[in-house]
Amino acid sequence: MKLFINRFSNLIKGTISGFDRIVFKGLLLPLMSTSQVMTFCRYKGILNKDYKKWIMEQTKIIIDNADQYARVNCGQPIIHIPTWRIRKEKLAHEQQQKKQILSGLIGVWSCLERGSSYRAVYCADAGFPQLKHYQVQCKHLYFYFDDSEYGFMNIRLQTWFPYHIQICLNGREWLRRALEKEGIKFFVHGNKFLYIEDYQKAQQLLNKQLDIRFTDMLNNFAERIFPAMKDILGPYLSYYWTLWQSEWATDFIFDTAASLKSI
Repeated sequence: MKLFINRFSNLIKGTISGFDRIVFKGLLLPLMSTSQVMTFCRYKGILNKDYKKWIMEQTKIIIDNADQYARVNCGQPIIHIPTWRIRKEKLAHEQQQKKQILSGLIGVWSCLERGSSYRAVYCADAGFPQLKHYQVQCKHLYFYFDDSEYGFMNIRLQTWFPYHIQICLNGREWLRRALEKEGIKFFVHGNKFLYIEDYQKAQQLLNKQLDIRFTDMLNNFAERIFPAMKDILGPYLSYYWTLWQSEWATDFIFDTAASLKSI
């Protein structure tokens, strides 16, 4: 990369390197096996035969809370999507442009998608129902934000127990918000910066992204869209976060389109 920059230094206005797409997944590890889930149910006083009734009641609470959150923060209820094939990000961008949303919640969408959960199945050996892990089509909620600190982002929440969560950020969107706070002029097209007034400062802001306490940030987002978590699961369970996808990108900003075309 240094060789490239040195060779075309007279044509390159600046470079930045840092996070692009970043996706985290949150799991409740004590609820990842049937034996642990049955222990949890005993702790909560839930009989295996009543398990489905209990989870459906909790799912309703989660959806009702999300609907209320959407109505309060963006003025409309949850929008149902008939198929998972529709791109939610496109819908969110269209909604943001239509309503001229500069910051905050853009909208909440719901869709039936594949997930993992448990169900009670009668066990002849035990003489009563036992919980079994299985794949299910269940409602997922997509929360889209243009966050004041992290920019355009989304959170996906499985509304069926055990409530898997996914949080998708974008390092370039994060940088956009940081540049705005610093008062540094820039021009961006989609996910690409075409001009930044101070490339050195922009790189420093990108480097600062590496120092954030990601667990605290992710837990704060989870609490925002899943406020009933402690009521449903108790005070001791928390999400275990893993980095599922991470893209690191280097941008070269040339002085003109003609300069780029010439090489």
